[in-house]
Amino acid sequence: MEEVPKCEVKVLQLSAASARDRVRELAKDSGNIVWTTHIRERMEERGIDSDAVLRILRQGDVDTLPEPQSKKGQWKVKLTRKMATGRVAAVVTVIVKDRRLILLTTEWEDRK
Repeated sequence: MEEVPKCEVKVLQLSAASARDRVRELAKDSGNIVWTTHIRERMEERGIDSDAVLRILRQGDVDTLPEPQSKKGQWKVKLTRKMATGRVAAVVTVIVKDRRLILLTTEWEDRK
């Protein structure tokens, strides 16, 4: 029996700029956004309202490489934005097959 050659599977890396653009495009329509219980709890705890979260999604930057998730077509992304108060806030979301955003958490980056 002929031996089947082994193949190396590589995960293509989504760039920070591409992730930012995908998130911004999806966030234009709030119907593409899934708000988890966890993010709602963190918003309450940290005093970050839904308008701020949407601003971060629609205008924020991605400074680190997105992380591929175990499910195909899903990428974890962290977006940050300097708020009117001067503080920097972040939202961590998962891009799901370029169709929706699942919001995981939000936090202050400056740890004040």
